[in-house]
Order: sequence, then C-alpha cells, then structure tokens
Amino acid sequence: MAPEQDNVFWLDGATGARFPALAHDCTVDVAIIGAGMVGLHCAWALHDQGLRVAVVEARRIGRQATGRSTAKVTSQHGLCYAQIARDFGDEGARIHARENERALGLVADLSARIGDQAAFERRDAYVYATDDTEANPLQQEAEAARRAGLAARLDQAVPAPVDAVAALRFPDQGQFDPFGYLQGLAGMLAEHVQIFEESRVTAVKPGQPCEIRVNGHIVRAGVVVVSTQIPVIPEGHFFAKTFPFAHPVAAAPLPEGITIDGMFVSAGSPGRSLRTARRGSQTFLVAAGRSFSPCARDAEREAIDDLRGFLNARFGIANPSHLWTNEDFRPMDGAAFIGPADRRHPNLLIATGFAAWGLTQGAVAGDILASLARGREHPAAALYDATRHKPIAGGATFLRKNIKAGAHLVGDRLLNRKTVELSDIGPGTGGVIVRDGEKLAVRRDASGKIAALSAICKHMGCVVDWNATDRTWDCPCHGSRFDAQGAVLTGPATAPLEPRSLGDGEKDGA
Repeated sequence: MAPEQDNVFWLDGATGARFPALAHDCTVDVAIIGAGMVGLHCAWALHDQGLRVAVVEARRIGRQATGRSTAKVTSQHGLCYAQIARDFGDEGARIHARENERALGLVADLSARIGDQAAFERRDAYVYATDDTEANPLQQEAEAARRAGLAARLDQAVPAPVDAVAALRFPDQGQFDPFGYLQGLAGMLAEHVQIFEESRVTAVKPGQPCEIRVNGHIVRAGVVVVSTQIPVIPEGHFFAKTFPFAHPVAAAPLPEGITIDGMFVSAGSPGRSLRTARRGSQTFLVAAGRSFSPCARDAEREAIDDLRGFLNARFGIANPSHLWTNEDFRPMDGAAFIGPADRRHPNLLIATGFAAWGLTQGAVAGDILASLARGREHPAAALYDATRHKPIAGGATFLRKNIKAGAHLVGDRLLNRKTVELSDIGPGTGGVIVRDGEKLAVRRDASGKIAALSAICKHMGCVVDWNATDRTWDCPCHGSRFDAQGAVLTGPATAPLEPRSLGDGEKDGA
C-alpha cells in the first residue's frame, strides 16, 4: 500500500477491483473525469440512458478525497440553512434541503444493493453548542431548516461525551464506508460504462466534440464532465472562486464504556466532527479537527495537537491508530458550483466547492450533471449555477484569499520564504531548499538517502511545501497535492513536480 494511504482509516488494508488504464483513442457521448462521489453518481444516472459513457480516474477508485473523508451522508451541513436562506432566499434553502435529502435516499438505496461493503448505517446528525453564544444561532438554524422542509429539532443534550448546552438534531441521516461504497458502485457500473484507472487527463480541448488527452491518447466526447475535487481546466477560473482548506482526521478504537450514538459537529470553534465506524468486531471513533490553510505548518501542528488533546481528554485516546489530513474547497458564497464551466462551453461541465460536505452534495451534483449532459433542465441547476457572479458576504473573504495566494506566489518564490538548509531535513522528513538559485523539494528517507524535485507547482508557479502528516508535497495557493515522488494526487495541477539531482550530496546522503 502506498505510504500516503496507510494512515487513512478507510484505506488501511483496503483492496478493490482493478480497472485497466486507457490505452487507445476512443469516442464516447459523455466522458467523466474523476471517479469519486460526483463522477460515479453521474455515471450511475447515465448508465441506462443508451449513451456511451467513459469514466477516467487518474489514480485508483476510492483513494482520493472521498476515501479520505469522515463519510457522513447528511442534509445537515453545519449551520448552512440560515445562510442559504439569507443569501439565496427561502426557496434556495428548500431546494438545497430537498436535493440533499433525495441524495441521502439514493445513497441508502445504492448501499442496500452494494451490501455490507458499503457499511451504510442510519444515524441522527447533531450540531452542538458548547455555550450560550454558540447556542443562539442554533435557534435561527432550526427555524431556517424547518422552513426548508426538514424535520430538525432542538435538544438540550447529545448522546456523546462532549460539553453541550444545546444541539440541533437532524433525524435519520447516514454514514458509510466511502471506499467500500465507491468500489461497490463501480462494480455495478462496470457492465454499462467504460471505467479506466491510472488514466490521468493532461489536457482538455473544448469543442464539438471535446477532446481530452489521457495517457497520451485522445478521447472525443460530446460532453465532458470534470468531477475532480477542483476542476483541472482553466475555464471558469474556479481556483480563484474557491479556496482550499484542510483539517486533521483521526481514528482509534473506541474505549469500552463510552457511548456515541449519532454523528456530531460543533457549532463553534475549534471545529469538531465525530462519528463511529465498525471494523470487524471493533468500534472505532472517527474524528476531525479544526481547519487550517494548506502548508501553514504551525497552524497544522496546532490543529493536530488540539485534536489529539481533545481525544485524550474526552475519550482517553492518547495515540490514534490513524491520523491524516483531508482537503476541500470553500465556495465564494456558500453554494457549490455545479454546471457548465462558463457560458461559452455548455458541454464542459464541472462540480466543486462542497466545503467539506461533499459526500451528499457529490450525489446531488452527479444527478444535476447527468441531466445537463442529456440536454435536460434540472430543478436545482439555477441554485448551484457555476457561471454565477454572486460574491455576497463572501466577497471580502475571497479577495483576502486571492491576495494571500498572490503573496505566496511572490513571497515564497522570490523572497525565499519557507526554505531550510539541507542539513535541517532529517530522516523521514522533507523541506524546500535553494540550490543554485532554484527551489527544490527535498525529502530524506529513513535510511538517510535524499531525493529532490522542483518545488514549483506546474499549475501557476507557487512553491510547494512538505506535509509531514501525509508525507505529501502540497501547494498553498490553490490546493494541488503531490505524492512524495512528485506525482499529482489532486489538482488543479495536472503535471508532476519535475525530478532534480543534487549531485554529490544525493550520492552520499549529505
């Protein structure tokens, strides 16, 4: 198993069916880039429509963003309905509620067909407040959720060992095993659509038809669906309309005598997310902590330390068995982007900006994109219109985030911020050094041998940094991630970090 996966609970020891890499030119009606929740749900909605459909996955199914999530399937997305009602009206909130409840039902139905592999369970979902200041917005959220048609109710306590003065409960939501679910869904799709793994898209040419380059081959498609976590295309400039954030996730056996009955997320800061999962006869706790910006080493370390302290204090878990970070993208105005990438290319479709609630919203997006791919309207398409220009209250935040990305581009690249000395990079760690005026991403393995790559992300030229938790190279500007060898894990980058030589230093491990 790849080193970046053995610390992820759902992927530890996971095996699945293998699909071939694309090795020939082909022509299809719909080409779907990415085999996560969005891509496979879009394929499912199209599989019986008499269309030629191909899904191309850059790595392996279930091992990217979906497989690294906490895997809650719920119409409860933190305190979202009051904001949606304020920014998009009560009808927008009703659409969001209806589509996510419908997606929850679809995931439950598909899980029943998949069987034990999906490990789907119905659970109540709680947003809990730890003091009166946090409790006040719960009343507003409860009213907005009920106006949206949801059976949300306020409770005074939660069935979990957390401090809570009030909680907003959404009954009968769901949780599952994300890797097992996607593997099962891919298995059901395999008879109807072409599925390719280890098939990275390096270029997309819009047109009639569109052309995508995959493994050096050309796929022609009437419609292209870009269902990567952030679009790997320049159209729409979604890297500037969403901003990346990350949070630590941990899993550990739940100590005996502790009961957790439901899924939980805190209303305030620091952020907490809790659920349980079964692995054989053992019950595990899966918990996520507060968010931080990618490559913010101090903030990442503090978030991990805070999560560890919380697990130790509340559950007696001193050392989690699994610890990783997951990344997502927050949209500029609180609603995901789903639909045509821009108005000039109605057959180039995207979905992004799920703000850490991509499991249910991914199923929503798959249904919308499938309708659009068939030339049909969808009742929720206008709410999530990817071509909208509606920054609302989020406009100032996004201006700051884009300024920050520009500061990284200039400061990190030109002013040698983040760089260290080669001698500072110990066994099992990595860092960015300057050698002959070039910034190099250098890691040292456990034996002391070093390997070097260009530290410049091929997306827009920002300088990557080492993620010690996941052993990856991450870009602070727009969220691209690369494995220890420089291969792309997630976009918007499509090209790897280029290998470099350190000469004599590389040979003797200096």
